[in-house]
Amino acid sequence: MRPIARVIVDECVGPGSALMDRFQAMFAPTQRVEFVRLTECHRGIPDVEVLRQLLGPDTILLTNDRVLHNQACDLGFRSFTLDDQGNIRRKKLPGISAAEPVAIAGRSELKSDYVHPPHPLARALKQDLSEKAFERYRTRRRRIRSYFGAETNIAGAAVTIGAAAAGKGWLCGFALKLAGKSGVKGLHASEGYSLSPTAQATPAWCVIHALRELYLLQLEAVPAQLYIIPAASLALCEKLLGSPAPAGAIADTQALCRLLKGLAAVQLLPCAKGPFRDRMDRKLAQLARSHSNELVAVPFAQIVTALNNQS
Repeated sequence: MRPIARVIVDECVGPGSALMDRFQAMFAPTQRVEFVRLTECHRGIPDVEVLRQLLGPDTILLTNDRVLHNQACDLGFRSFTLDDQGNIRRKKLPGISAAEPVAIAGRSELKSDYVHPPHPLARALKQDLSEKAFERYRTRRRRIRSYFGAETNIAGAAVTIGAAAAGKGWLCGFALKLAGKSGVKGLHASEGYSLSPTAQATPAWCVIHALRELYLLQLEAVPAQLYIIPAASLALCEKLLGSPAPAGAIADTQALCRLLKGLAAVQLLPCAKGPFRDRMDRKLAQLARSHSNELVAVPFAQIVTALNNQS
């Protein structure tokens, strides 16, 4: 092994993790290196900054993020991870797609904390999530940041929102696309479908379902275009953006008003026809006919209560 001065320990590698144990076993008892733990020194740092500013010929990266590992290898840096069998690997892992890291103009000063400031509404929206479900959101947020290089490279979000009756239930669906700046291609970032066991739903539900995703992915500061298929839902959103929630409005309407006005910039658009409308209609019709694990139960009553209790 070439001489090393520092080991960059990714946030996903804990002190007692299998990767850390196996890596340290490779060293002679007298060998001394500096361990730089990102969770302590550069909390929440984007992958692109790790690749651009922290790695070099005298460093090694320890990460359980296989995409980041492959990106580091592609750039000629030394990185260690574990394969499917739990063996330590320093070469690229097969079958793991890793896009070329996005270049960012200039060289910014390293910060001790890159964590997105928590939004009060996001705290309310995650109350019903299990730790496993929230971990999936953390992974998606990291993938989005890695793809665009930095949050400032995201130009805008476009969300197609649909809803449909399904027997004695009600389907809600959304598809989220993100546009990039500086020549970065757009990204199909997320989609989600829910089934609620009720024959009727308020026009607010499908929009609450979609906006919840924006907040949990920490995209509330990105300009958003909402393409809303249900006419009643679009009309309700237009009314709420134009004025405060009317006195005596039902709880769902009040919660939706909070979500809409918590976004930095939002544009409401009808989704009357076109490929995005067709794709959403087909997807909802398919889900209405089958029992798919894509359908999740969204506790709208709990979400609405949590939002309206948020001071």
